Amino acid sequence: MRFKKILTLFVLAISLFTVTSLYPSPAKADTANNYNITIDGNFEDWADKPKTDIFFDYNNGNVTKQGSFLSDDKYLYIYIDMDPYNKGHNYRFQGSGWNVQVGNNITSLTFSVDGGIWSLQPGSKAAISSVWSWSNNDPDKLFINQQIPGVTGYVTTEKSSNGWAYRDRAEIKIPLSGFLKNPDMVQSLIIYDTDNMGQQKVTVTGASTGGNLIVLSGFIMAILLVLFGKFLKNRKEREANFLEYLFIN
Repeated sequence: MRFKKILTLFVLAISLFTVTSLYPSPAKADTANNYNITIDGNFEDWADKPKTDIFFDYNNGNVTKQGSFLSDDKYLYIYIDMDPYNKGHNYRFQGSGWNVQVGNNITSLTFSVDGGIWSLQPGSKAAISSVWSWSNNDPDKLFINQQIPGVTGYVTTEKSSNGWAYRDRAEIKIPLSGFLKNPDMVQSLIIYDTDNMGQQKVTVTGASTGGNLIVLSGFIMAILLVLFGKFLKNRKEREANFLEYLFIN
């Protein structure tokens, strides 16, 4: 009986160690746990992220922008490329008209660029100086109307292949708690700018790994319990065989 208790404690210790070792460690200030995105005006960490072409049908694909929108349990990450195919249409970074929709509730986001976008010259970058959230359609009272604290973002520009047009790109990290009253209650949101960018609406889902860790730790626990059961069964069989040997001899 004492041995059984020791083995049970061992199984529980292994299970707890598995859960704590798999759980992600806290992230650095400007890095996302799940996406490894650093907000610094260098866009290499967006190369492998899913992107959506953004356009109006009446342009016949001649004026196409591109966006990537990601979220974890704390932040919304936005990447915008105003000329991803280097066509030289000279559309500068668009900081207004962005909408975030949750159910029937919509709030508008407005991005301000330090010094103004038209002062940004090729080879330079400017910080996103402020982001405002303001909703006129919030029947469920989900949103906060305010200048969002804790935002980081940059816009960069370069010349396109035609030698005169500008190609702006931006990356922005926005705390969900800055515009949502209860971020933990929101499973997904829709983001779009159909006034200025294009007709496309992108559904953004969270990327928390907590549920996966619970499932994984439960799976490991089940395996350990099965092995524990087999060990006890084999132990009983060995004891029975030993008693049978003693009785016969």
